[in-house]
Amino acid sequence: MKFKNDIKQEGYTRYRGAVDVSVYEYFNCDCSWKAEWYLKDGHYQCCGCKEKCETRDPEGFQKFFDFG
Repeated sequence: MKFKNDIKQEGYTRYRGAVDVSVYEYFNCDCSWKAEWYLKDGHYQCCGCKEKCETRDPEGFQKFFDFG
């Protein structure tokens, strides 16, 4: 829980988009159902388990478009 609070204080926000199964396969994740992704400046950080997987590769993460 402390890690999650720390990254929130660093400016990470909860990523609420879809994450493709290929991301979990890449990390060999056994508990994808616990995944909780956060995002800051193109850096994805998971807080779902003790592994705390992270990546800068947007492949497999739902893209959002800013029409504003």
